[in-house]
Amino acid sequence: MRDEHGQDYIDLSSGFSVSNLGHRHPNVLKAISEQMALYLHTTVYGEHLQSPQLQLAQILRSVLPESLDCFYFLNTGSETIDAVFKIARLHKPGCRIAACRQAYHGSTLAAESLRSDKGHSAAFRPLVPGILQLGFNEENELDQLVEDIGVIILEVVQAEAGVIKANPEWLYQLREKCKQMNILLCFDEIQTGIGRTGSLYAFQQYGIIPDLLLTGKALGSGLPISAVVGSSVHIGLLASKPGLSYLSTFGGNPLSAAAAAATLRTLMDQNLSSRAIVIEEFFTSELKKYSRIASIRSAGALISIDMSTTVKSLELLALAFQSKLLMESFLFAPQCVRIAPPLIISDSELELVIERLVVCLKKL
Repeated sequence: MRDEHGQDYIDLSSGFSVSNLGHRHPNVLKAISEQMALYLHTTVYGEHLQSPQLQLAQILRSVLPESLDCFYFLNTGSETIDAVFKIARLHKPGCRIAACRQAYHGSTLAAESLRSDKGHSAAFRPLVPGILQLGFNEENELDQLVEDIGVIILEVVQAEAGVIKANPEWLYQLREKCKQMNILLCFDEIQTGIGRTGSLYAFQQYGIIPDLLLTGKALGSGLPISAVVGSSVHIGLLASKPGLSYLSTFGGNPLSAAAAAATLRTLMDQNLSSRAIVIEEFFTSELKKYSRIASIRSAGALISIDMSTTVKSLELLALAFQSKLLMESFLFAPQCVRIAPPLIISDSELELVIERLVVCLKKL
């Protein structure tokens, strides 16, 4: 990225994992340009079958498990959370909603209600009532998932907690518990999807299939688009109980859908999910040499550098900015520094990043 003074910065945050293909990827720009020449909007309610939406759905359908074959396109991750609340209530009338502590799912009132840091959400009370908070990877808390819970919404990799991966055995037990209690299992992969963790979606590394999948952020390469993915049985609840249960004027906007289709094609053609693993191995092997770093956690090209204190984390961020590196911290792990570069970052750029980071670490 280049600022108003012509100074170049290396982007190591990707706009919170939005710019997985970097900035202004030619394939995405071409798709946007071609769609702009056709039309930008027709109508809401899905009355007109639009080819960009259909093409996007077909691509997603080809790379996801068979049970995830129905797509409801929206604009943002927060909107998908609201849609899941409605699907859950239609699936199990009057139900409560479950989520995991230290997770971020968005900023609408429904998404805010899922947050465990009550100090932040206090100003917006009353929130949606009856939210159950569970500990992530806490097997002894799964018994709290009882019959009046309609859905549990969680990340397979807790991003804002500082990159915490789900324990496979815990996730398997959770899947079984949901089956026993007729609870919908919803994976929020808004931030971890589209190749970021080394596969198209992180859940694909676990062999566990959710009932609902949430995707967004990097899907549109900078244009707003998100989706709730599930079976026609579950997504279809929004169409008939009652009809038009969820409306979105711009959901699945053809311009965004065209950008998203180009994004997925490019990601797969260039095998950028595998590139995420290369980026992970490069940073973890290089950074583990430095004693100033307390620990490193990673899920593909989503990497957390634990500096042990918030003060050290902020100091490193400031030094990195002075060195023309754009980095961020984490919402629930302020002592950690985030490295999440675009997946197209070159080997020479990776080497340059390490050179600059080493200088920053020595200045701490």
